[in-house]
Amino acid sequence: MATWNDLILATPRQVGGKLQDEGPVALLEALLGTEGEQLVLLGHLPREPHLLRQGAFHEGRNHLEAAAKPQCSRDERLEHLKSASLCFTQALSAERDAARVSLLVLHVAMCRLLLGVPKESREWLTMAHQGAAETLKDILTEATGAQGFTRNRYLGGMLNFVIYFTSSATLGAGYLFWDRVMSKRADKVLRRALTRMEPLAAYVDALRELRFRLGEPTTGVPRYQVAHTLDAGRWVTRVTLRILVGEDEAEDFNGHDSRRVSRTGSERSTTVIR
Repeated sequence: MATWNDLILATPRQVGGKLQDEGPVALLEALLGTEGEQLVLLGHLPREPHLLRQGAFHEGRNHLEAAAKPQCSRDERLEHLKSASLCFTQALSAERDAARVSLLVLHVAMCRLLLGVPKESREWLTMAHQGAAETLKDILTEATGAQGFTRNRYLGGMLNFVIYFTSSATLGAGYLFWDRVMSKRADKVLRRALTRMEPLAAYVDALRELRFRLGEPTTGVPRYQVAHTLDAGRWVTRVTLRILVGEDEAEDFNGHDSRRVSRTGSERSTTVIR
């Protein structure tokens, strides 16, 4: 099985405005070989990873497998690639999840590249990269927002009950108890978000590198890093998405707002409107 890095290395590099021909079969084999990586990515999304095993996407992969066979002639390969691109495009119309859409768009981009249209391939890759990056933000926003904590009907009701009936004599002990309950709840929600975000972040980084392979300027293409903070009790208290927007500045997003941080140490907080 191949990794995202294998796909990057198999993608022809643009040198002097021209793509270096490194063989379509190697790129096809690398793309098909990332099935394991794709299953890991899809397995952490809300729905089961059936995308690879049925429907138009699966049919498109069958065309890619046929195009990768050594006995396939150039004309036959082109026809299979056109059919695969059409299947992936059809699958897009039925998909709503942004991360799954990004994976479909990546396959369209690779087909366009193999069909000799690198400009269109770069455009599709940009769409795939931006869509997957937005999904990272959405996962973190959901985990740290009202749905993750304040809208929990059981914890919210219990907490209000205890606050109402707790006397001042037992307030300290009650606070420590509920602090542990809420810390455990926060840890569970944030660890679940981390489990979903980490394979997605690796995928986003791979898309970034693919854009560079096809001649995209390095300036203006952000890099995303996922980090988390533990308290003394080893509970996860915060997950941060760091967006490296340039050589001198980065933007930290915690699910609620973003903080622009420069290498000089200055910070500026801005509210993110979702």
